[in-house]
Amino acid sequence: MQVTSTSDPAASDRSAGGGTLLARLDNPLPVGLIGFVGWLIYVVLRWQVWAGGHISKFIMSGSNNRYSHPAEMFPKISHVSSTGYDGQFYYRFAFDPFNWARTAYGITVDYNYRYTRIGYSVVAWILSLGGHGRLLPTVLVVINLICVGVIGYLGAKFAREGNRHALWGLLFVAYFGLTISVGRDTAEPLSDACMLGGLLAYRHSRYILAAVLIAYGVFTNEPVLVLPVVLALVRIYQFWRKQAKPGLPDLVWVLPGFVYVLLQGIEKVVVKGKASGAADATQNLTLPFKALVPGVYRDIRFSIDSWTQPNFFDGWDYNLIIFIALLVIVVAAFAVIRSSAAPLHEKAGFVGFVLVEWVLASGQFWDATFGDGRTFIEIYLMAIILLLATPAGAVTDAARSAHASLLDKAFAPDRTMSGKRLAWVVAPTIVVLIFLLRRHIIHQ
Repeated sequence: MQVTSTSDPAASDRSAGGGTLLARLDNPLPVGLIGFVGWLIYVVLRWQVWAGGHISKFIMSGSNNRYSHPAEMFPKISHVSSTGYDGQFYYRFAFDPFNWARTAYGITVDYNYRYTRIGYSVVAWILSLGGHGRLLPTVLVVINLICVGVIGYLGAKFAREGNRHALWGLLFVAYFGLTISVGRDTAEPLSDACMLGGLLAYRHSRYILAAVLIAYGVFTNEPVLVLPVVLALVRIYQFWRKQAKPGLPDLVWVLPGFVYVLLQGIEKVVVKGKASGAADATQNLTLPFKALVPGVYRDIRFSIDSWTQPNFFDGWDYNLIIFIALLVIVVAAFAVIRSSAAPLHEKAGFVGFVLVEWVLASGQFWDATFGDGRTFIEIYLMAIILLLATPAGAVTDAARSAHASLLDKAFAPDRTMSGKRLAWVVAPTIVVLIFLLRRHIIHQ
Protein backbone atom coordinates (compact mmCIF):
# COMPACT_ATOMS: atom_id res chain seq x y z
CA MET A 1 0.00 0.00 0.00
CA GLN A 2 2.13 2.85 -1.28
CA VAL A 3 1.40 6.34 -0.03
CA THR A 4 0.68 8.86 -2.77
CA SER A 5 0.68 12.59 -2.24
CA THR A 6 -2.03 14.73 -3.73
CA SER A 7 -0.04 17.92 -3.30
CA ASP A 8 1.65 19.81 -6.08
CA PRO A 9 5.39 19.21 -5.72
CA ALA A 10 6.09 22.68 -7.04
CA ALA A 11 4.03 24.16 -4.24
CA SER A 12 5.29 21.86 -1.54
CA ASP A 13 7.53 22.83 1.31
CA ARG A 14 10.47 21.13 -0.37
CA SER A 15 10.51 23.90 -2.97
CA ALA A 16 11.78 26.15 -0.20
CA GLY A 17 15.00 24.15 -0.08
CA GLY A 18 16.58 25.87 -3.08
CA GLY A 19 19.59 27.11 -1.08
CA THR A 20 22.75 25.00 -1.10
CA LEU A 21 22.68 24.13 2.61
CA LEU A 22 18.96 23.34 2.64
CA ALA A 23 19.34 21.27 -0.51
CA ARG A 24 22.09 19.21 1.12
CA LEU A 25 20.00 18.73 4.25
CA ASP A 26 17.07 17.45 2.18
CA ASN A 27 18.30 13.95 2.86
CA PRO A 28 17.39 11.44 5.58
CA LEU A 29 20.99 10.79 6.68
CA PRO A 30 21.86 14.32 7.93
CA VAL A 31 18.45 14.55 9.60
CA GLY A 32 19.18 11.36 11.51
CA LEU A 33 22.60 12.69 12.51
CA ILE A 34 21.09 15.98 13.70
CA GLY A 35 18.59 14.07 15.83
CA PHE A 36 21.36 11.90 17.26
CA VAL A 37 23.64 14.84 18.08
CA GLY A 38 20.81 16.87 19.60
CA TRP A 39 19.88 14.11 22.04
CA LEU A 40 23.56 13.32 22.66
CA ILE A 41 23.98 16.88 23.96
CA TYR A 42 21.03 16.32 26.31
CA VAL A 43 22.56 13.05 27.54
CA VAL A 44 25.96 14.64 28.20
CA LEU A 45 24.40 17.55 30.10
CA ARG A 46 22.12 15.28 32.17
CA TRP A 47 25.03 12.93 32.85
CA GLN A 48 27.27 15.73 34.11
CA VAL A 49 24.73 17.95 35.88
CA TRP A 50 21.99 15.74 37.36
CA ALA A 51 23.85 12.41 37.46
CA GLY A 52 27.11 13.96 38.68
CA GLY A 53 29.13 12.01 36.13
CA HIS A 54 27.55 8.63 37.02
CA ILE A 55 25.94 7.20 33.85
CA SER A 56 24.42 4.34 35.88
CA LYS A 57 22.10 6.85 37.52
CA PHE A 58 20.11 6.90 34.23
CA ILE A 59 18.87 3.43 35.19
CA MET A 60 16.84 5.07 37.99
CA SER A 61 17.40 2.16 40.35
CA GLY A 62 15.60 2.82 43.63
CA SER A 63 17.48 2.81 46.92
CA ASN A 64 14.59 1.88 49.23
CA ASN A 65 14.73 -1.90 48.62
CA ARG A 66 11.22 -2.14 47.19
CA TYR A 67 12.36 -3.30 43.74
CA SER A 68 16.11 -2.72 43.63
CA HIS A 69 18.18 -4.06 46.51
CA PRO A 70 21.49 -2.14 46.45
CA ALA A 71 23.26 -4.48 48.87
CA GLU A 72 22.67 -7.44 46.51
CA MET A 73 23.65 -5.70 43.27
CA PHE A 74 26.97 -6.16 41.53
CA PRO A 75 28.60 -4.22 40.09
CA LYS A 76 27.66 -1.33 42.33
CA ILE A 77 25.73 1.47 40.62
CA SER A 78 24.32 4.84 41.58
CA HIS A 79 20.76 4.85 42.91
CA VAL A 80 17.96 7.40 43.33
CA SER A 81 16.25 7.95 46.67
CA SER A 82 12.85 6.53 45.70
CA THR A 83 11.31 3.31 44.40
CA GLY A 84 13.03 4.03 41.10
CA TYR A 85 11.65 3.87 37.57
CA ASP A 86 11.14 1.42 34.70
CA GLY A 87 14.77 1.51 33.58
CA GLN A 88 15.78 -0.67 36.54
CA PHE A 89 13.77 -3.57 35.11
CA TYR A 90 15.28 -3.24 31.63
CA TYR A 91 18.69 -3.19 33.30
CA ARG A 92 17.85 -6.33 35.31
CA PHE A 93 16.86 -8.32 32.19
CA ALA A 94 19.90 -7.04 30.27
CA PHE A 95 22.09 -9.20 32.54
CA ASP A 96 20.27 -12.27 31.26
CA PRO A 97 16.97 -11.91 29.31
CA PHE A 98 16.27 -15.62 29.83
CA ASN A 99 16.44 -15.56 33.63
CA TRP A 100 12.79 -15.12 34.57
CA ALA A 101 13.13 -15.51 38.33
CA ARG A 102 11.09 -12.98 40.28
CA THR A 103 14.26 -11.61 41.89
CA ALA A 104 17.63 -11.70 40.14
CA TYR A 105 20.75 -9.52 40.05
CA GLY A 106 19.42 -7.58 43.03
CA ILE A 107 16.18 -6.48 41.37
CA THR A 108 12.62 -7.77 41.95
CA VAL A 109 10.12 -7.61 39.09
CA ASP A 110 6.93 -5.73 39.95
CA TYR A 111 4.45 -6.79 37.23
CA ASN A 112 4.49 -9.89 35.03
CA TYR A 113 4.28 -7.90 31.81
CA ARG A 114 7.95 -6.99 32.32
CA TYR A 115 8.89 -10.51 31.19
CA THR A 116 7.36 -10.03 27.75
CA ARG A 117 8.88 -6.59 27.08
CA ILE A 118 12.53 -7.53 26.83
CA GLY A 119 13.55 -6.59 23.29
CA TYR A 120 15.54 -3.59 24.57
CA SER A 121 17.24 -5.75 27.18
CA VAL A 122 18.13 -8.41 24.59
CA VAL A 123 19.91 -5.83 22.43
CA ALA A 124 21.74 -4.49 25.50
CA TRP A 125 22.69 -8.04 26.52
CA ILE A 126 24.18 -8.69 23.08
CA LEU A 127 26.05 -5.38 22.81
CA SER A 128 27.41 -5.69 26.35
CA LEU A 129 28.95 -9.05 25.41
CA GLY A 130 26.52 -11.21 27.31
CA GLY A 131 25.36 -8.87 30.04
CA HIS A 132 28.74 -7.56 31.18
CA GLY A 133 27.63 -5.51 34.17
CA ARG A 134 30.19 -2.73 33.86
CA LEU A 135 29.21 -2.06 30.25
CA LEU A 136 25.42 -2.19 30.66
CA PRO A 137 24.74 1.33 32.01
CA THR A 138 26.54 2.90 29.03
CA VAL A 139 25.16 0.44 26.48
CA LEU A 140 21.55 1.14 27.51
CA VAL A 141 22.06 4.87 26.89
CA VAL A 142 23.90 4.36 23.60
CA ILE A 143 21.15 2.10 22.23
CA ASN A 144 18.54 4.79 22.82
CA LEU A 145 20.71 7.49 21.25
CA ILE A 146 21.23 5.38 18.13
CA CYS A 147 17.52 4.60 17.94
CA VAL A 148 16.60 8.28 18.22
CA GLY A 149 18.92 8.94 15.29
CA VAL A 150 17.20 6.13 13.37
CA ILE A 151 13.79 7.64 14.16
CA GLY A 152 15.00 10.97 12.75
CA TYR A 153 16.24 9.20 9.62
CA LEU A 154 12.92 7.37 9.16
CA GLY A 155 11.00 10.57 9.92
CA ALA A 156 12.86 12.30 7.09
CA LYS A 157 11.81 9.50 4.74
CA PHE A 158 8.18 9.98 5.78
CA ALA A 159 8.57 13.71 5.13
CA ARG A 160 10.08 13.14 1.68
CA GLU A 161 7.25 10.78 0.75
CA GLY A 162 4.84 13.56 1.67
CA ASN A 163 6.67 15.93 -0.72
CA ARG A 164 8.13 17.91 2.15
CA HIS A 165 11.69 18.84 3.03
CA ALA A 166 13.52 16.09 4.90
CA LEU A 167 14.15 18.41 7.87
CA TRP A 168 10.49 18.05 8.79
CA GLY A 169 11.56 14.58 9.90
CA LEU A 170 13.06 16.21 13.00
CA LEU A 171 9.51 16.47 14.32
CA PHE A 172 9.69 12.73 15.02
CA VAL A 173 12.53 13.25 17.51
CA ALA A 174 11.12 16.48 18.97
CA TYR A 175 8.65 14.67 21.21
CA PHE A 176 8.99 15.79 24.81
CA GLY A 177 8.42 12.27 26.18
CA LEU A 178 11.84 11.28 24.85
CA THR A 179 13.38 13.26 27.71
CA ILE A 180 12.22 10.38 29.92
CA SER A 181 12.96 7.54 27.49
CA VAL A 182 16.49 8.71 26.72
CA GLY A 183 17.16 10.02 30.21
CA ARG A 184 15.86 6.99 32.13
CA ASP A 185 16.77 4.00 29.97
CA THR A 186 13.31 2.94 28.78
CA ALA A 187 12.38 1.06 25.61
CA GLU A 188 10.36 3.52 23.49
CA PRO A 189 13.18 4.63 21.13
CA LEU A 190 13.88 1.04 20.07
CA SER A 191 10.25 -0.10 19.85
CA ASP A 192 9.17 2.97 17.89
CA ALA A 193 12.15 2.83 15.54
CA CYS A 194 10.98 -0.71 14.75
CA MET A 195 7.38 0.45 14.34
CA LEU A 196 8.26 3.31 11.99
CA GLY A 197 10.63 1.12 10.00
CA GLY A 198 7.89 -1.49 9.71
CA LEU A 199 5.38 1.06 8.47
CA LEU A 200 7.78 2.31 5.79
CA ALA A 201 8.60 -1.24 4.72
CA TYR A 202 4.87 -2.02 4.48
CA ARG A 203 4.33 1.05 2.31
CA HIS A 204 6.88 -0.31 -0.13
CA SER A 205 5.56 -3.89 -0.12
CA ARG A 206 8.57 -5.25 1.79
CA TYR A 207 6.29 -7.39 3.88
CA ILE A 208 8.80 -9.77 5.46
CA LEU A 209 10.94 -6.90 6.71
CA ALA A 210 7.83 -5.07 7.95
CA ALA A 211 6.64 -8.18 9.81
CA VAL A 212 10.01 -8.72 11.51
CA LEU A 213 10.37 -5.08 12.56
CA ILE A 214 6.85 -4.73 13.94
CA ALA A 215 7.14 -8.09 15.71
CA TYR A 216 10.33 -6.92 17.40
CA GLY A 217 8.57 -3.69 18.32
CA VAL A 218 5.90 -5.75 20.10
CA PHE A 219 8.61 -7.85 21.75
CA THR A 220 10.17 -4.61 23.02
CA ASN A 221 7.11 -2.64 24.11
CA GLU A 222 3.72 -4.33 24.21
CA PRO A 223 1.59 -1.24 23.31
CA VAL A 224 2.97 -1.46 19.75
CA LEU A 225 0.62 -4.46 19.44
CA VAL A 226 -2.10 -1.91 18.61
CA LEU A 227 -0.59 -1.58 15.12
CA PRO A 228 -0.82 -5.27 14.05
CA VAL A 229 -4.33 -5.45 15.53
CA VAL A 230 -5.34 -2.46 13.38
CA LEU A 231 -3.62 -3.98 10.34
CA ALA A 232 -5.62 -7.16 10.84
CA LEU A 233 -8.89 -5.21 11.04
CA VAL A 234 -8.06 -3.22 7.90
CA ARG A 235 -7.17 -6.38 6.00
CA ILE A 236 -10.43 -8.06 7.08
CA TYR A 237 -12.32 -4.98 5.90
CA GLN A 238 -10.55 -5.16 2.55
CA PHE A 239 -11.38 -8.87 2.23
CA TRP A 240 -15.03 -8.08 2.92
CA ARG A 241 -15.02 -5.34 0.29
CA LYS A 242 -13.22 -7.70 -2.12
CA GLN A 243 -10.40 -5.17 -2.40
CA ALA A 244 -7.72 -7.69 -1.41
CA LYS A 245 -7.05 -11.39 -0.98
CA PRO A 246 -5.10 -13.17 1.78
CA GLY A 247 -1.41 -13.18 1.05
CA LEU A 248 2.05 -12.08 2.13
CA PRO A 249 0.85 -8.68 3.47
CA ASP A 250 -0.99 -10.57 6.22
CA LEU A 251 2.34 -11.74 7.60
CA VAL A 252 2.76 -8.19 8.95
CA TRP A 253 0.01 -8.77 11.51
CA VAL A 254 0.23 -12.55 11.83
CA LEU A 255 3.91 -12.67 12.90
CA PRO A 256 3.63 -9.97 15.62
CA GLY A 257 0.45 -11.66 16.86
CA PHE A 258 2.21 -15.02 16.96
CA VAL A 259 5.18 -13.54 18.84
CA TYR A 260 2.84 -11.97 21.39
CA VAL A 261 0.85 -15.17 21.95
CA LEU A 262 4.04 -17.24 22.17
CA LEU A 263 5.52 -14.90 24.80
CA GLN A 264 2.28 -14.98 26.77
CA GLY A 265 2.31 -18.77 26.72
CA ILE A 266 5.94 -19.01 27.86
CA GLU A 267 5.38 -16.46 30.60
CA LYS A 268 2.27 -18.30 31.82
CA VAL A 269 4.22 -21.55 32.15
CA VAL A 270 7.44 -20.16 33.62
CA VAL A 271 6.25 -17.33 35.88
CA LYS A 272 3.75 -17.69 38.70
CA GLY A 273 0.96 -15.20 39.30
CA LYS A 274 -1.31 -13.24 37.01
CA ALA A 275 -0.62 -13.73 33.31
CA SER A 276 1.35 -10.98 31.58
CA GLY A 277 -1.49 -9.88 29.31
CA ALA A 278 -3.99 -9.86 32.17
CA ALA A 279 -1.58 -7.91 34.38
CA ASP A 280 -1.01 -5.41 31.57
CA ALA A 281 -4.73 -4.91 30.95
CA THR A 282 -5.60 -4.66 34.64
CA GLN A 283 -2.81 -2.23 35.46
CA ASN A 284 -2.80 -0.06 32.35
CA LEU A 285 -6.35 -0.07 30.92
CA THR A 286 -9.74 0.98 32.28
CA LEU A 287 -13.18 2.06 31.06
CA PRO A 288 -13.26 4.84 28.42
CA PHE A 289 -12.42 8.26 29.91
CA LYS A 290 -12.61 6.88 33.48
CA ALA A 291 -9.05 7.99 34.24
CA LEU A 292 -8.60 10.65 31.54
CA VAL A 293 -11.34 13.07 32.64
CA PRO A 294 -10.59 13.02 36.40
CA GLY A 295 -6.87 13.21 35.66
CA VAL A 296 -7.15 16.30 33.46
CA TYR A 297 -9.63 17.92 35.87
CA ARG A 298 -7.24 17.34 38.78
CA ASP A 299 -4.33 18.80 36.79
CA ILE A 300 -6.38 21.90 35.98
CA ARG A 301 -7.32 22.41 39.64
CA PHE A 302 -3.75 21.85 40.75
CA SER A 303 -2.46 24.31 38.15
CA ILE A 304 -4.93 27.01 39.17
CA ASP A 305 -3.86 26.58 42.79
CA SER A 306 -0.19 26.80 41.75
CA TRP A 307 -0.34 29.94 39.60
CA THR A 308 0.74 32.13 42.50
CA GLN A 309 3.46 29.76 43.65
CA PRO A 310 7.16 30.11 42.71
CA ASN A 311 7.32 26.46 41.57
CA PHE A 312 4.61 26.75 38.92
CA PHE A 313 6.33 24.42 36.45
CA ASP A 314 6.60 21.46 38.82
CA GLY A 315 4.69 18.21 39.26
CA TRP A 316 1.20 18.08 37.82
CA ASP A 317 1.57 21.51 36.19
CA TYR A 318 3.71 19.78 33.59
CA ASN A 319 1.00 17.17 33.09
CA LEU A 320 -1.46 19.85 32.03
CA ILE A 321 0.79 21.63 29.54
CA ILE A 322 1.89 18.26 28.16
CA PHE A 323 -1.75 17.28 27.65
CA ILE A 324 -2.56 20.59 25.94
CA ALA A 325 0.44 20.40 23.60
CA LEU A 326 -0.38 16.84 22.57
CA LEU A 327 -4.08 17.67 22.28
CA VAL A 328 -3.24 20.31 19.66
CA ILE A 329 -1.40 17.67 17.62
CA VAL A 330 -4.23 15.13 18.01
CA VAL A 331 -6.95 17.58 17.00
CA ALA A 332 -4.92 18.66 13.96
CA ALA A 333 -4.40 15.04 12.91
CA PHE A 334 -8.12 14.28 13.20
CA ALA A 335 -8.86 17.44 11.19
CA VAL A 336 -6.77 16.14 8.25
CA ILE A 337 -7.58 12.45 8.60
CA ARG A 338 -9.68 12.44 5.41
CA SER A 339 -7.43 14.67 3.32
CA SER A 340 -4.16 13.03 4.37
CA ALA A 341 -2.61 10.80 1.72
CA ALA A 342 -1.44 8.35 4.39
CA PRO A 343 -2.71 4.78 3.81
CA LEU A 344 -5.84 3.60 5.59
CA HIS A 345 -3.95 1.40 8.05
CA GLU A 346 -1.86 4.37 9.22
CA LYS A 347 -4.97 6.47 9.81
CA ALA A 348 -6.59 3.58 11.65
CA GLY A 349 -3.38 3.07 13.64
CA PHE A 350 -3.51 6.68 14.81
CA VAL A 351 -7.11 6.22 15.98
CA GLY A 352 -6.21 2.93 17.67
CA PHE A 353 -3.35 4.45 19.64
CA VAL A 354 -5.52 7.38 20.74
CA LEU A 355 -8.10 4.91 22.04
CA VAL A 356 -5.61 2.69 23.89
CA GLU A 357 -3.09 5.25 25.13
CA TRP A 358 -5.53 8.04 25.98
CA VAL A 359 -9.19 7.07 26.14
CA LEU A 360 -8.68 3.65 27.79
CA ALA A 361 -5.48 4.44 29.70
CA SER A 362 -5.71 3.88 33.44
CA GLY A 363 -4.66 6.06 36.35
CA GLN A 364 -1.23 4.44 36.04
CA PHE A 365 -0.66 7.11 33.37
CA TRP A 366 -3.12 9.90 34.12
CA ASP A 367 -2.28 10.03 37.84
CA ALA A 368 1.48 9.95 37.32
CA THR A 369 3.53 13.07 37.97
CA PHE A 370 6.81 11.90 36.44
CA GLY A 371 6.03 10.24 33.10
CA ASP A 372 6.07 13.46 31.04
CA GLY A 373 4.02 11.87 28.28
CA ARG A 374 6.48 9.13 27.30
CA THR A 375 3.69 6.52 27.13
CA PHE A 376 1.80 8.61 24.55
CA ILE A 377 4.63 8.66 22.00
CA GLU A 378 2.88 6.39 19.48
CA ILE A 379 -0.08 8.82 19.36
CA TYR A 380 2.32 11.64 18.56
CA LEU A 381 4.30 9.73 15.92
CA MET A 382 1.20 8.52 14.07
CA ALA A 383 -0.27 12.04 14.16
CA ILE A 384 2.91 13.48 12.62
CA ILE A 385 2.78 10.83 9.88
CA LEU A 386 -0.77 11.93 8.98
CA LEU A 387 0.13 15.62 9.08
CA LEU A 388 3.20 15.23 6.87
CA ALA A 389 1.19 13.22 4.33
CA THR A 390 -1.42 15.98 4.06
CA PRO A 391 -1.19 18.13 0.91
CA ALA A 392 0.68 21.37 1.48
CA GLY A 393 -0.46 23.18 -1.66
CA ALA A 394 -3.73 24.81 -2.65
CA VAL A 395 -6.69 22.61 -3.54
CA THR A 396 -10.37 23.21 -4.04
CA ASP A 397 -12.39 24.59 -1.16
CA ALA A 398 -15.66 22.93 -2.07
CA ALA A 399 -15.96 20.86 1.08
CA ARG A 400 -16.12 23.98 3.23
CA SER A 401 -18.84 25.67 1.23
CA ALA A 402 -22.02 26.89 2.85
CA HIS A 403 -23.81 23.70 1.80
CA ALA A 404 -21.16 21.31 3.14
CA SER A 405 -22.25 18.78 5.75
CA LEU A 406 -21.06 19.02 9.34
CA LEU A 407 -18.84 16.00 8.72
CA ASP A 408 -17.18 17.67 5.73
CA LYS A 409 -16.64 20.85 7.70
CA ALA A 410 -15.06 19.07 10.64
CA PHE A 411 -13.11 16.50 8.60
CA ALA A 412 -12.77 18.24 5.26
CA PRO A 413 -11.56 15.92 2.47
CA ASP A 414 -9.62 18.80 0.86
CA ARG A 415 -7.98 20.30 3.95
CA THR A 416 -4.32 21.30 3.48
CA MET A 417 -1.41 21.59 5.89
CA SER A 418 1.06 24.23 4.77
CA GLY A 419 4.49 24.44 6.32
CA LYS A 420 3.50 27.55 8.25
CA ARG A 421 0.34 25.93 9.61
CA LEU A 422 2.25 22.79 10.57
CA ALA A 423 4.82 24.92 12.40
CA TRP A 424 2.05 26.51 14.49
CA VAL A 425 0.59 23.08 15.27
CA VAL A 426 3.89 21.71 16.61
CA ALA A 427 5.03 24.95 18.31
CA PRO A 428 3.51 24.01 21.71
CA THR A 429 5.31 20.66 21.56
CA ILE A 430 8.66 22.39 20.98
CA VAL A 431 8.03 24.80 23.87
CA VAL A 432 7.22 21.91 26.24
CA LEU A 433 10.29 20.02 24.99
CA ILE A 434 12.52 22.98 25.91
CA PHE A 435 11.04 23.18 29.42
CA LEU A 436 11.42 19.44 29.97
CA LEU A 437 14.98 19.33 28.65
CA ARG A 438 15.95 21.93 31.24
CA ARG A 439 14.01 20.13 33.96
CA HIS A 440 15.66 16.76 33.40
CA ILE A 441 19.15 18.16 32.97
CA ILE A 442 18.84 19.60 36.49
CA HIS A 443 16.41 17.22 38.19
CA GLN A 444 15.57 13.53 37.89
